[in-house]
Amino acid sequence: MEVQRIHLKEVDSTNTWAKEHAAEFEPKKLTCITADVQTAGRGRFSERSWVSKRGNLHMSLFLATSPNPNLAQVLMLSAAQVVGQNVQIKWPNDLIASGKKLSGAMVETTPYGMVLGIGMNVNTAVETDQPTTSLKELSGKKWDLEKLANAIAIRFLANWNKGFRALKEEFDALLAYKGDSIICNVGGEKIQGTLLGITEDGYLQIQKSDGKLTCIVSGEIQQLRME
Repeated sequence: MEVQRIHLKEVDSTNTWAKEHAAEFEPKKLTCITADVQTAGRGRFSERSWVSKRGNLHMSLFLATSPNPNLAQVLMLSAAQVVGQNVQIKWPNDLIASGKKLSGAMVETTPYGMVLGIGMNVNTAVETDQPTTSLKELSGKKWDLEKLANAIAIRFLANWNKGFRALKEEFDALLAYKGDSIICNVGGEKIQGTLLGITEDGYLQIQKSDGKLTCIVSGEIQQLRME
């Protein structure tokens, strides 16, 4: 499978644009859409916006496949492998460095396939409701966005062809807060325990204080600061 590139100067959201044009994409190729400026990006939860200036990565991938819970995880692993910089994966779809957010992903469904959006602070930081960092801040150098986008798309395609189970150990090795006490918000319910790792299916494993194990399919985790 080849990677097809589309670049836009400015767009409201690369994910929105990809969904609107999904019927036009070649189903036998991975379509990679990027933009210089994104004016109305969205986070994983609809109430979170992500407005980013020129110099950062605004990218969406279109893959003609059925819904799969591992899509965002494979994308985050691929991005982490490409950028290095000792980044960690905050399950299920964020990259962090020293506790600060570097990147996030969001997956959406269309009648023609899946759209995977990724936003990354590359050459400038973005102010959000949480501490952030950028690749430039981490590495001390300016990054080429075109090369970065291509590298992530190619790595994603290679990883996706392997299947998530073959990537489980690599993902687990980069998992943030492993062995730490966390709270996971699952549909309004807060589950507290020690983060053990992930399963072969990409589910989060938490051990509660009573010793019982629980697997979480989807949620948002928060590290508990121990005094």
